[in-house]
Amino acid sequence: MDRLKVIWLLIILGNIFDYVTTLLFSYFGILYMDRNILIGYNTNFTDVLLTLTGEKLLFLSGVYWFSKLFDYLKISKYKWIGLLPFTIITTIICVLDLLGLIFYFLSSL
Repeated sequence: MDRLKVIWLLIILGNIFDYVTTLLFSYFGILYMDRNILIGYNTNFTDVLLTLTGEKLLFLSGVYWFSKLFDYLKISKYKWIGLLPFTIITTIICVLDLLGLIFYFLSSL
């Protein structure tokens, strides 16, 4: 598998993991979204579901069209370098979600 496919796989799987964990946090009532300006303090499950779905779709479509910019500029062999910041941010968010899950389950023991 080439680098570009691995990076896209990391971005997509990381965002799916973030989506599922955020919805789980919202469903169990342990989600605090005071830093998300689109949701605010309202952590109703349906509001979180709708807002998070929109955010993820906008993010993935934005990353896709950003990667297409490399094709238009005729530097498509460096497309994977342009996607590295998105992969790093996705990885950091997934690590924070995983730590949140671990701390939540350890505190409930």
